[in-house]
Amino acid sequence: MKTIKKAVIISVLCMIALVQTGCWDQKIYERIGFILQMGLELDQDERLVYTVSVPIVGPDIKGKVDVFTTSKNLLRESREKVRHVSGKAVEGGKIQHLYFSKQLAGRGINHFLEIFIRHPENPLLANIIVVDGSPKEMMELSAKFEDKPRPASYVNDLLVNARQNSYVPETRIYDFNIMAYSKTIDPVTPLIRYNEKQIETAGSALFSGDKMVGEIDTAATGMLHALMGGERKIQYMYHDKDKKEDGTKIKEGAALLIKKTKRKLNIQTEGETLKIEIKLDFKASLDEYSEAHNLDNPQAKKELEEAVAQSIQKDCMELLKYLQEIGSDPIGIGEMIRAKHNPYWKNVDWKDIYSTAIFNVEVKLIFEFYGAIK
Repeated sequence: MKTIKKAVIISVLCMIALVQTGCWDQKIYERIGFILQMGLELDQDERLVYTVSVPIVGPDIKGKVDVFTTSKNLLRESREKVRHVSGKAVEGGKIQHLYFSKQLAGRGINHFLEIFIRHPENPLLANIIVVDGSPKEMMELSAKFEDKPRPASYVNDLLVNARQNSYVPETRIYDFNIMAYSKTIDPVTPLIRYNEKQIETAGSALFSGDKMVGEIDTAATGMLHALMGGERKIQYMYHDKDKKEDGTKIKEGAALLIKKTKRKLNIQTEGETLKIEIKLDFKASLDEYSEAHNLDNPQAKKELEEAVAQSIQKDCMELLKYLQEIGSDPIGIGEMIRAKHNPYWKNVDWKDIYSTAIFNVEVKLIFEFYGAIK
């Protein structure tokens, strides 16, 4: 009987040992330095420069960060090098922003992202951002901003506010990987620049596959979002370009907020040339306009709506022409053709066809609100 009891006890203990977690891989947070930002660029000798920022945690420390830089060929090797000087076990599980210099982005960035996919601790929600300049310099400067939050929070706030008005896209690591590997939709990421006092959103970096091939400003990014479809708020500034400048008038044109966007896209694959028709239907509120536009007059309101629509149409056509020239398809025209015109897709070289496609954009705009002041 005693033998049976011992056997039962031993069996229970073995089962407990199997199902209970151990502490061999425990991580004590007070001893860990969490990387919030990572920057990658090339130095003058074509070596990879790896820069990270780690918040300093302590009862008497507020808003400070440590910035570490090293030059190694492997990201893991760079992290280990940083651990030699940080005094903490530096981990990348909380990375919020992954910065690339324009030079490095132009050579392709997918092979830098594979480590985030391989290791479960690395976040796939980190923002991919291209920096107009040196990520290392930007991170070092922003660590000294006395009137700004911690750099990672500062950049996050910038991105959130910019996305609300479609000044920049939202691109996470998983977004970029999906689009780059699909080969039918090209990624587009936020582009930021900096100086000694601040960081600012500058627009979008355009990619072909995983290589950066061009860039657009915040105004053009708004038009790109309209062409991509979806419900987004878009700020648009209209200027009376056709009217002669009058030195007595301080302001001309109008500022509007596009609140509703409806896109219809028609692709014609018959014939020798691919034809793509895009119809955009906007509903907007007019936030500011000059006294030259008397919108109480229905005819004047209609004329302004048509003038702004023509301006948007021109901007969209110029943007599409630029996208064709650099070979970037962030709208996903290739994906639509692959899905809906698959026999045609299989028989053409998409990059060649895309560069010669004929686009036509039609824009309709209605002002739903233009103020209550008479």
